[in-house]
Amino acid sequence: MDRWDWVGIRAFGPAIAVGVVAVVSLVAFSRLTVSPYLAGVIDALRWVPFLTLAWSLWLVLAPAYRLWQWHRGVGLSCPHCAGPLGHERSGYASRGGAYRRCYACGNNTNHRHYE
Repeated sequence: MDRWDWVGIRAFGPAIAVGVVAVVSLVAFSRLTVSPYLAGVIDALRWVPFLTLAWSLWLVLAPAYRLWQWHRGVGLSCPHCAGPLGHERSGYASRGGAYRRCYACGNNTNHRHYE
């Protein structure tokens, strides 16, 4: 695998994992039988697959938009390898604060290097 394959895995891997959870929950919750004891629970569990699919859609669209910006030259790039940077994560103040992880090399980049 080359570095661009890893960019795709790091960018869209969480969305694939949440999508698998959505499909598994859809299959598992569709097999629940209607019972008077579980009537309220089944009604609430019916929304879990749809919410996880919506979350998975967000996890696809946000990195895709970030990669599209980087491809156009507008998005943030890694100072080590010039790859695209992921979302901003809050870090400890003693270690420099907020940072982003590169999709290509996996290095963490402090907010002082991309602001």
